[in-house]
Amino acid sequence: MTLYIDVLFAINFSMDFISLYITSLIFKKRLYKTRILISSLIGGLYGALELLISTNAVIGLIINISVSAIMCIIAFKYEKFIRFLASLVLFWGASASLGGIMSLLYNFINKMFYEFISEYSYNEVYSGVRFFIVASLSILCALVFNKIYLSKKEIKEVTIEIEHNKEKFSFLGICDSGNLLKEPISGKSVILISKNSLLGIIIEKEQEIKKRYIPYKAVNSEGIIKGIVPDKIKINNNEVTAIIAPVENNMFSGAEALVPTSLL
Repeated sequence: MTLYIDVLFAINFSMDFISLYITSLIFKKRLYKTRILISSLIGGLYGALELLISTNAVIGLIINISVSAIMCIIAFKYEKFIRFLASLVLFWGASASLGGIMSLLYNFINKMFYEFISEYSYNEVYSGVRFFIVASLSILCALVFNKIYLSKKEIKEVTIEIEHNKEKFSFLGICDSGNLLKEPISGKSVILISKNSLLGIIIEKEQEIKKRYIPYKAVNSEGIIKGIVPDKIKINNNEVTAIIAPVENNMFSGAEALVPTSLL
C-alpha cells in the first residue's frame, strides 16, 4: 500500500492538536495558540516520520513517551511533576479515545459507501473516506484554533508583585472584566489568588481582626470571602491599592491570580 506523507502529517497534526485541546479542557489548563501549534507540528512530524524509524518495541515506546512529554511541556508550560504527569496521561487518553473514534468512523463510512469509494477513489489512497476524515479533522482544528484565538484576544496577562509582612510574592495573573468584587466599606477592588499559594496560606492564618470581608454572588452560590490589604501591590510595575483574597484556583484558566480590569 502506498503511503502519502502529507496525509499522514495532516492526520497526526490534527489528532494531536485536538487531543491537546481536550486535555486543556479536562485539566482546566491555559492553552496558548503558538504553543499548541508548535507542539502539534512536532507530533505531526514525528507521526509522519515514525514509519521511517527502524527501532525495536522498547526503544519505540521510549521515543513515543519522550515526544509526548515534550509536546505537553511546550503546550502547557513546565510546572510541578505530578501535574505534568497528569497532563501527560490525559493527553494519551484523549489521543487514544480520538483515534478509536476516527477508526470507527472510517470503518463505518468505508462499509456504507464501499461501491462509491471504489469507483471514485484516487489510486485507492486518496479515497473519499480518507478525504472526509482529513477534511473533518481540519475543520475541527480550525474551529478549535478560532476559539483559542478569540479567547486569547480577550485575556491580558499581568505580573503582580505583593509585599506583605516584609515578605515578597510574585504572581502571573490575568485580567477579568467579570471580576467586579469590591470590599463594601472601603470600595477597594479585590485580586483573587489561590488558597494553595504561599501567600494564600499566610492570609488564611492571619488574625480575623486584620481580615476584610467581601460578599460575593455567583450563578450557583453566594457567600463571603476573606482578604487582607497587603503593604504594597504592583501590577506591571505600577503600584495599586487593592485587597488580596484567596479562593479555589479552578477559576483562573491556568493563571495564578485574577485581577479586575479596573486596577489597570
